[in-house]
Amino acid sequence: MQTAIDVRHEQPAGKLISPADAPMVAMIERIAMDPNIPIDRLEKMMAMKERMEDRAREDAEREARKAYYFAMSRCQKALPVVTKTKRNDHTKSNYADLAAIEDQAMPIIHDFGFGVNFQPAGYNDKGELQIKWTISHEEGHSESDIAGIPVDGAGSQGKVNKTGTQAFGSTATYGRRYLLCMLFNISTGDDRDGNTPPAREPETISHDQVKIILQLLDETDSDIEQFCRMGKIEAVPDMLAVDFDDAVRLLNQKKAKLSQRAAS
Repeated sequence: MQTAIDVRHEQPAGKLISPADAPMVAMIERIAMDPNIPIDRLEKMMAMKERMEDRAREDAEREARKAYYFAMSRCQKALPVVTKTKRNDHTKSNYADLAAIEDQAMPIIHDFGFGVNFQPAGYNDKGELQIKWTISHEEGHSESDIAGIPVDGAGSQGKVNKTGTQAFGSTATYGRRYLLCMLFNISTGDDRDGNTPPAREPETISHDQVKIILQLLDETDSDIEQFCRMGKIEAVPDMLAVDFDDAVRLLNQKKAKLSQRAAS
């Protein structure tokens, strides 16, 4: 995967000032070299030059942001539905692993000028692995944030079945797969032959709904692994949209019972 740790490209010194402002800047520089110019006038002209440079820098950043969002829109439109090539025997469902997503999506992402970088950033107070993601664009703009991913250290029965290194690798791989799909709005679908029209994929919950479920799980001190096992899903983002209301209702009921116990 292409790395892009530097999230902002420096503007070359020669392109900092717009062509329209160049004559004015040249004049200011010539005046600044004249020893007969009063110091107060020189200071005013230097301040003017700085303001012009700041304006040019802001214009360049604004244009870079416009190019980023324009390319992102076109890139998402061009991305295919990534074929699910792996089988989860526990949930009896297919899924697209990181290799399939990178193989089918990353060449298009790169063609539109984007670089993607994921870096581990320690653990948060919930014990989740933090992954810093950065998307940079060839025109200079980038966006970055940190996401917390629950550590995958136990099996379907809730027993620890991985070493620390294995749990880290599994969690990091899942985090990259989940974040890449979310950030570029990548969809996945089952592989079908050309004679069968593809069935509409069941809609999964949105990113905001994922946050609601995770917050309720945290507030009710619920085990995420057990919750996913009961829902027959690999992870919370895989929950079907039709199951969201029932899940929220059940978690709120549990939350109310916990509040009643605490009050009594």
